[in-house]
Amino acid sequence: MQSARRHPALTDTGLARFDAQGALTPSRLLQLRGQFDDTGALHVTNTGLADRAALQPLMAALGFGAGDQFSAGGRTAAAWQTKWAAPGLRQLDFYPPHLYLLPNGEIHYQRDFPERILFFCETPPAAGGRTFIHAAKKLESALVVAGRAGRALLDKIRTHGLMIEVGFLDRNHPQKAQNYFQSWQERFGHDDRGVALHVAQSRSREYDSCWWAEDAGYPVLMTRITLPGFVDKDGVDYMRFPRIAMDGPLLRNGFRRYPLGNGLELSDAEKDLLKSAYLATREGYRWAQGDLILMDNIRHAHSREAFAGPRDIFIGMAGLKKL
Repeated sequence: MQSARRHPALTDTGLARFDAQGALTPSRLLQLRGQFDDTGALHVTNTGLADRAALQPLMAALGFGAGDQFSAGGRTAAAWQTKWAAPGLRQLDFYPPHLYLLPNGEIHYQRDFPERILFFCETPPAAGGRTFIHAAKKLESALVVAGRAGRALLDKIRTHGLMIEVGFLDRNHPQKAQNYFQSWQERFGHDDRGVALHVAQSRSREYDSCWWAEDAGYPVLMTRITLPGFVDKDGVDYMRFPRIAMDGPLLRNGFRRYPLGNGLELSDAEKDLLKSAYLATREGYRWAQGDLILMDNIRHAHSREAFAGPRDIFIGMAGLKKL
């Protein structure tokens, strides 16, 4: 989890828009796809879509048909939410509404991840809850403009890459209800520790190493992966969005850590640089029922502001990028 509990106010700004004029007709879908290919991120308004059922027949035309869908990922425990909301559409992983979630690429915690992302708004929140899009090149430019420290941080990320450590608690841990991740039994499909560890170690596209730790006498299956800090697309390198932990490795967040790939933690000054760049590069608009956001998951990342009231945003994923 990465979050910030305080954030400055922001008026709607920046992101390319496409007005569907009340209906996503075949000709408008073609125009929409062309604009999305050009910009890499697009907020689609006035679609005429009342709910996810109305979206289903259009998924293929939007580039999210059954043959293109990416179905992996998702670490929220079933006790907190059901993963799939409709064919090809899932609920976003659960995080408390009062948190501001810093930008991240979807499923960027493993070597295989989706190239394209679709967000669909069925119920807009009463307040807040915007999904912001961040362009990787704008983030990189913001760090360069920040001066020597920003350029040094970019060099570290390019040289060392980014590490992610996450632990999966035992389902019988007395404080498991405070942790949103799956238990190790749920994640790896077995109650036997030896088998679960073997399954985890066999997932070499998700983890470099796995080991047992302990908390309050209960086993915790720890996992680690190191990923490149930049990803190539069509001969251009795009910076990945480093995660920033707002608190230390704790039981409630799966003891997660987000150091550089050499294991060294980002300094407070480096975290402040990143947070300033993240806030400076976010672009987005208030949700309305039926709105879509299409996002290139290599060229962009997304964040979410805190919100109040019900908010039903569903996500579709398509394409496959291998690292």
